[in-house]
Amino acid sequence: MHPVLRFVRRRLERGVPYGLGFTVAFAAVALAVWGFVNVLDAVTDGDDIARFDAVAHGLIYDAFGGTPGLGVAVTWFGNNATLIAFVVVVAAALVIARRYWAAFRVVFASGIGGLVIVGLKALFARQRPEAQVIEATGYSFPSGHAFASTVFYGMMVYLVWRLTDKMWARVLAAVVGPLMAIAVGLSRVYLNVHFLTDVLAGWLAGGAWLVASLLLIDIVETRSRSRRERVEETARPEDADPQPHGTAAEAG
Repeated sequence: MHPVLRFVRRRLERGVPYGLGFTVAFAAVALAVWGFVNVLDAVTDGDDIARFDAVAHGLIYDAFGGTPGLGVAVTWFGNNATLIAFVVVVAAALVIARRYWAAFRVVFASGIGGLVIVGLKALFARQRPEAQVIEATGYSFPSGHAFASTVFYGMMVYLVWRLTDKMWARVLAAVVGPLMAIAVGLSRVYLNVHFLTDVLAGWLAGGAWLVASLLLIDIVETRSRSRRERVEETARPEDADPQPHGTAAEAG
């Protein structure tokens, strides 16, 4: 078989390292980045997107109602202090449960993701809307709340699906996780501390980073386990019973 065809076939195989799952995840990252670039391109165009953002704010404000309390309550679930506390609690619980790779995923995705969003904001330096309902400082594009909530709540969905076989828990996570990220993002528009295009960009960038971080950690985990298995195989006496495949470590 031609090397190119062998490569493509390998990328489409199920249940193998860098197979179909890796390919789908890589395509998801590429699609999210493409969407982010298109939103950025629209933002830099000027007047048309300004009208879009103004109309979107009006619609979302009407949908939430005239009392800012709901928006403030929802946006709390995307605040830096809130998400840092959530990350610490979840990571600690996973460590206690000896799910070390899972704990590392949570800390890595959210921790490095914080640096990613700071860098993106500094790079594009878009000013926030005027007449904010609550005070917010710093640059506007992309939305840090939308980015961080997408990363954290998306990670929670991933971990629930990976660590439990209970379908009710998986379905609940698949519904609640995206709703949390969506609600937090829309609350930022309602409070007029972000344009809708900021939030769209935050969702797309957060999704891209979440999947990319999972891919990176999967690569590291796969190579770490392969290296450990080779060491164990070398150290095992020749007359020892062979170990069952795949029992070396927890799935994380």
